[in-house]
Amino acid sequence: MSINRQPQTYFPMSQRFFSSDLLKLDCAQEADRIGAMLRESVFHRFKKKGLVVAFSGGVDSSVVGALAVRALGKERVFGLLLPERDSASETPGLSRLVVEHFGIQYAHEDITPILKVAGCYRRRDEAIRHRVPDYDSDCKCKIILPPVVDSDQYRVFKLVVQYPDGRQTETCLDLTAYLGIVAASNFKQRTRKMLEYYHADRLNYAVSGTPNRLEYDQGFFVKLGDGAADVKPIAHLYKTQVYQMAAFLQLPEVI
Repeated sequence: MSINRQPQTYFPMSQRFFSSDLLKLDCAQEADRIGAMLRESVFHRFKKKGLVVAFSGGVDSSVVGALAVRALGKERVFGLLLPERDSASETPGLSRLVVEHFGIQYAHEDITPILKVAGCYRRRDEAIRHRVPDYDSDCKCKIILPPVVDSDQYRVFKLVVQYPDGRQTETCLDLTAYLGIVAASNFKQRTRKMLEYYHADRLNYAVSGTPNRLEYDQGFFVKLGDGAADVKPIAHLYKTQVYQMAAFLQLPEVI
């Protein structure tokens, strides 16, 4: 009896184990590669004059903005600041710091009125009251998923509600409430994308996406929201690599 064995491949000792070194970038080379892609896509493939980037104040959108300015020039990048009433208090300031650091033109549009008319907050609050009957518009809330290391039990999404008097409650979400909250909250990303394309059409620009590779791998983006774009400059970069690019591009240290 003969046994067919697959040929065995031997790797150097340095490659046999996972190491953070595997995620190290040649940032200058990568920035040049992304820049060439942006110029080819914007000017030749889409035949547009520039790029619209929505800034959240976070590192992903800041890196995308920096790469766009590096590739196209600041006069061909238009920034958008699109907060709403649930945005973190520091978001507008951080976003403005970034666009002013780049020296690009930008517009600030609070999307709260659009979301109110669409019923975003009302629909979300109705879904929350499915589990927390006394929830009202003065409360604050967030959905959490317990960390894997805290317990060996099956993890379920929980809703944390903070009342105006400082009280806080936590409850498990059933499927109806969870889907209702997510569906209503997705109005926000889709509204932002609608405004991004408005300004892109107005300027004859393309629209840039800002999600990183981990978000794309896990599907952590909203379809036809932050997942929609003409170009996605950092969709192939892990978060660790995005931070490497941020340091190379000399973004403000508060980002």
